[in-house]
Amino acid sequence: MKTNAMLLLAVLGGVAAAAAQQVTSSPQVVIENVTLDVSAGTLTIAGASLAPRPFVTLNLIPLNVQSAADTRLVVAVPLDMMPPGAYLLTVSRGPQPSDTASYDVQIGPATPSPAAPASGGASSQPLATDTAAPAAPTSPAATVGDHVITLADVDREWQRTDPSAYLAASRQLYEARRRVATEMVNSELLAREAAARGITTDTLLKEEIQKRTVPMPDSAVTTLYQSLGDRTRGASLDQMRPAIRAWLERNIEPDLAKMTYVEELMKVSTRADILLKPPRVEVDHRADDPVLGPPTAPVEIVAFGDFQSADYARFALSFGKVRETFGNRVRIVFKHLPQGGPPSVSAAEAAACANAQGKFWPYHDKILSEAGPLVTTRFRNAARDVGLNGPAFDACLEQGQFHAQVQGALDEAQRYAISASPSFLVNGQLAPDPPPFLPPFDFFKRIVEEELQRQGSAAAAAPR
Repeated sequence: MKTNAMLLLAVLGGVAAAAAQQVTSSPQVVIENVTLDVSAGTLTIAGASLAPRPFVTLNLIPLNVQSAADTRLVVAVPLDMMPPGAYLLTVSRGPQPSDTASYDVQIGPATPSPAAPASGGASSQPLATDTAAPAAPTSPAATVGDHVITLADVDREWQRTDPSAYLAASRQLYEARRRVATEMVNSELLAREAAARGITTDTLLKEEIQKRTVPMPDSAVTTLYQSLGDRTRGASLDQMRPAIRAWLERNIEPDLAKMTYVEELMKVSTRADILLKPPRVEVDHRADDPVLGPPTAPVEIVAFGDFQSADYARFALSFGKVRETFGNRVRIVFKHLPQGGPPSVSAAEAAACANAQGKFWPYHDKILSEAGPLVTTRFRNAARDVGLNGPAFDACLEQGQFHAQVQGALDEAQRYAISASPSFLVNGQLAPDPPPFLPPFDFFKRIVEEELQRQGSAAAAAPR
């Protein structure tokens, strides 16, 4: 009650309450500097109020504290094995804001900034010439006598003889081009707006980004924690929460605010469009593919799942909400991708046996919603819980009725250049990797809305 009263008085602006709060609150954790010792594999953190029981992370990875004092911490870090770069160090000793502090640590040499152009406008760095510009499809790639083999000929043969490698390379090229094109568009929009105001781009961003920066919700903290998996080294969500919050504030919230501002400029300033087309594949549809939604749905999500993948489970358990939200506008198709060895294969075969009895999705959700090893006892218990015919299910498992089908699913995924679970094809296009802070439903909502918007734009632009 006393704490609640103090908080109430503080909200009302009581000076006496503010003074009382200073007395009862814990002192602010302070990091003054960090010293690296590569040979010893340690970081020494100097500051104030660092103890007792500090919880230390580096880029969200918990570190072992070797010694802890109020003004000095020593933590173990394999510095000689870490790639050069900037890392976020966070020290936390409790849930209050004053209990946490963060510090940017540079490991190895800093990445050099691009060299400034030399006098006369020429770059001081050598430029690639022939290899820098992509060749046109009709450009010659080779000659045999008077016969010219064009780049298009090479690509067609590559696609014929090794389609999955060709598709993977095409996706990689598209993603790189789109990333660079997006950066160029954003830079151009910001430069135009800054010029119109008579200020620099940096000044523009300082003025506008801060106004649009908003704290990410607690769901983002939870989602990012879940995505870390074993990298948390057993640390609980409450232990990791201050470090995750600091990470979001430092790395994610400013980027999202910048994206919001650029989108606003596109609407009120200069029109900008990314015209690159992503590679798409034709997906084979089998009669026994588990499906949610009608074949007429304008958006089809093909999910490649491994029952042993915690990441797949997080996303798959939101399929129902996706269908509730979008109804018959979305169709979800499941494809097996058992990558975790024999347990994954056994779980896939058990799910196929459930599918043979018309209860794949209840069985799918039952297995994914419960923790534990993927063993026969668990498969049989799940079969009983979802109402399967027990003897028929047991016989299906024992006879390996769907072993060949599950093995064939791996070959099918390879044809689409799918190598990890979870992966999602949205109308034949590989969905981008989900941001680790974005809840699964929000990820699906975004990609479905983007695909519906793309179809709407294409229909509007089509000749009438």
